[in-house]
Amino acid sequence: MTSYSKPHLTYQQQIELLENRGLVINNKEFAIIKLQHISYYRLSAYFLPFQSKKDRFDEGITFETLIDLYHFDKELRILTFNAIEKIEIFLRASVAYNFSKHHQVFGYVNKENFCCNDIDFDWLTNDITKETSRSKETFVKHFRNNYDGDNLPIWMVVEIVSFGTLSKLYTMLCSQTEKEILNGINLPSFVFKNWLHLFSYVRNISAHHSRLWNRQFVIKAKIPKHKKEFKGMVNDKYHTFAVMTHYVLKAINDTFDLKEELKNLLDKYPHVDKNAMGFVDDWEELEMWG
Repeated sequence: MTSYSKPHLTYQQQIELLENRGLVINNKEFAIIKLQHISYYRLSAYFLPFQSKKDRFDEGITFETLIDLYHFDKELRILTFNAIEKIEIFLRASVAYNFSKHHQVFGYVNKENFCCNDIDFDWLTNDITKETSRSKETFVKHFRNNYDGDNLPIWMVVEIVSFGTLSKLYTMLCSQTEKEILNGINLPSFVFKNWLHLFSYVRNISAHHSRLWNRQFVIKAKIPKHKKEFKGMVNDKYHTFAVMTHYVLKAINDTFDLKEELKNLLDKYPHVDKNAMGFVDDWEELEMWG
């Protein structure tokens, strides 16, 4: 293995390094301020698409080009997080309502109320215990101060656990409960479970300020074969994720207009390469965005 040997560079040295690699920097004071606020390392995630040769920027690429792309990606993450939040809140409410209807308030502590193996149930139980025990929410303190027992009602549990844990819990539901949650969404169970996994994955990317633009998703989206408007989509690009999100938002009757939000954002940054995210020209006219 090779020892890491890159030294600390001052902001001025970072500027010099970028210029030596062919980046056009018109305003060095502006560049230093941005490097102070963003960091060279975080900004470097946007270098590669502008480097046909290793460590060499293509001719005419400016520092402002990188900053515009960074700000586009930041706004894309915020927009994406807001869209996923709508689905997440719907799922929390629907799981709590339908699960408690069939299995009562504390039914989640009993394995017979789930359709899963012992390993998965033990994982779920441990994760719920861990997440609820460290919660500082006022409603949790109120419950523990006024009621006996260690377990919280299911509608409190779903508000505390992470979206990842909630998605995992969903995959363990028995078909009767799941069908009621899926009512109106019109997706096969295995497809929606995959989509929830992808929603959780993209949510984490957005929450941790990682790059969404030009990203190839590790989790591949399952394309519903009974929906002809989905045919031919690339299953590891942002555009496909956005179509999935748009579909579910419409199915749960949410008013968040992802199509319009994305259109406005892309219009605001016309020089951003939308094809790198899987978008095509006139994408908003496609049947899948109806």
